This record gives sequence, C-alpha cells and structure tokens, in this order.
Amino acid sequence: MKINTENISKTEHIILRTLSESSKTYWDLLRESFDTAANTITSIKDLLNNKMIEYSNNTFHLTEEGKKVLKSISKMEYKQVKCKYCNGNGLDLSIFREILRDFEQIIKDRPKAIPEFDQGVVSLETVVSRIAFMYYKGDLENKNIVLIGDDDLTSIALAITKLPNRILVLEADKRIVDYINQKSNDLKLSNLEALCYNVEWKVDKNLRNSFDLFLTDPVETVQGITLFISRGASMLKENGVTYFGLTHLEASYKKWYKIHKNLYEMNFVITDILDKFQLYELNPDDIVSKGYRVSTEIGLDLPKPDKPWYNSAFHRLELIDKPNPLFDPDREYKLERGLYYDDEAYVTLY
Repeated sequence: MKINTENISKTEHIILRTLSESSKTYWDLLRESFDTAANTITSIKDLLNNKMIEYSNNTFHLTEEGKKVLKSISKMEYKQVKCKYCNGNGLDLSIFREILRDFEQIIKDRPKAIPEFDQGVVSLETVVSRIAFMYYKGDLENKNIVLIGDDDLTSIALAITKLPNRILVLEADKRIVDYINQKSNDLKLSNLEALCYNVEWKVDKNLRNSFDLFLTDPVETVQGITLFISRGASMLKENGVTYFGLTHLEASYKKWYKIHKNLYEMNFVITDILDKFQLYELNPDDIVSKGYRVSTEIGLDLPKPDKPWYNSAFHRLELIDKPNPLFDPDREYKLERGLYYDDEAYVTLY
C-alpha cells in the first residue's frame, strides 16, 4: 500500500525521526512528544497499522517503509540538538551541587506519593534546576515565597539555600505538612513552615498580598489550574512572580490557550516557558498496574518505565498590575471531579 506522505501528521513525523536515532520504548516516545497522550497513542497506532514502525522486545523500531517515508518528508537527517550536558535545560547546576547532595540525604525518608492527591514527584535534579532558574531570574534572595502543594519538597531545598527570607507551604496532605515541619525543626530552618490547606478553601486574609513568589505544580484541568493560580495570585504583592508546570501529554494547545488567556485576565504576563524542563519520577509499578489510560489505551503489552518520561513545561509569570484572581479569595469552591479530571487526563486516576 502506497502511503500519502501529505497525510503524515507532525506527531507522526516526530515519532519517525525519534526512532531514526535508535529504537525507543513507549515511554521514550511519550517523553519526546509535543502532543497529548491521546493523540500520541493514535499516531503510534496509525504508524503500526501502516507498517512504518514495528514493536518487538518492548521497543519500537523503524521499518524499511518507515525509513523510506521519513526520507521523503525530511530535508536532512535528524540530529539531536539538545545539550547532552545540561539535559537540554540550559543551566549549569555546579553552584547548587552541594544543595542537591544535602537535599537527597535529607529527604530519604520522604512520604510516599499517593494518587488520592494526584501526587507525582519531580526528580531531585528537577527540584534543583527549578531553584537555579529562579536564582538566575533574581526571584529568591530576600524573598517571601508561598507554595501550594509540595509533594516534591522543593520548600526544603529552597530553605537549605538560605536565600529566601520566608517559605510557607500550603498543603492538603497532612503527612507532608507534618514532614516539612519536622524537617524544619530538626534542621533549624527558621524560614520554613507548612500549614494544612485545600485550594477549595478561602484564602486567609493574613496571607493576601504578602509574598514575592508563588510556586505550584497544579492539576491540569482548566478549572483546576485556574483555581490554583488564582489562590496564589491573591497572596502575591504587586509585581509578584508565579512559577508552575504544564504538560503536553495531558494538555492540548487548545487547553494551553484557555489557561494562558485566564493568566492574562489575572494581570500576569508570561515571561518564560522552559519546555520539558520538569521530569517526574512516577511510580513505574503503579503506571502499568493501576489502570492509568496512558498504559491501557495503547493496547500493547508494555514494560514498566525504566526512567522518567512524564514531563512538563516550567512557566514563569510576572504581575504587571495588582493581582486579579478569577476565583474569589473570600469564597469556598467545590469542584469535585472537575478539579482533577477531564478528557485529556491520561495520567490521572478518577
């Protein structure tokens, strides 16, 4: 059967050129994708059906047909252009290597991530990369920082740098609240405190307009992410800064558009987007055994992931005026299913 190369989608092209480097696992292809998990899975299935790729020994390979198609739609042989020394994030972490070593030792007894709170921790290097980028942007020294949700324990890494003046964690999981406060006490980190808080609750008047920087790794429904960032915005001073992550795998560009539109309405400007900056260390056994759509929809016998694959784009926002949160800080909200789950949620359990 002759393939009409004009019908090759951008996602299919990226899969083909990725496989031209070497054989890849399913999880490798998801990590390299700039599309949703749903569309990436559809593209993989179409390439299999059209015999451009094949799956054997737990990896995907280009077929002769796939090589021929790729050659016909490419003007040059694909070469990896991401820096192999900095993992493509453009940062030199050498000045924070000691922080990374200390942080790794401090949190060896961390609470286990659980799906009830949609938890999935980023890698330790990602935590320190966050800090390095915030330092580069001048957002850490002598600043007051608030985090909503911190299963990554970035607050502890921030505290041991001794750069911020105050770090407050607002977290729904009491295990993490108690853990952070215990570490703060044990390590005599006087600038670090954690409190129990759910984003559906009102914002305490004592916290409003009090912080220079807000950091969160929110859920990815439009309602949910807007609620998280609204809560943080209400706590920021004028000209305050926000950082958060947004994936491709569970957020289409149409969703990005809606989210970004809401950010502008809140008086934020997007100053930086670092794509694939945050890598998550999701429990590999859970991914293949608990019925996540990302593993069930592909219809193949998959091995569990052997390295981080789920990733998000790190966003930096800056207020250009007083914050204008779209969710009223004086009101409580009950979003229930709409907070965590939508049709693009492939790595989220309902």
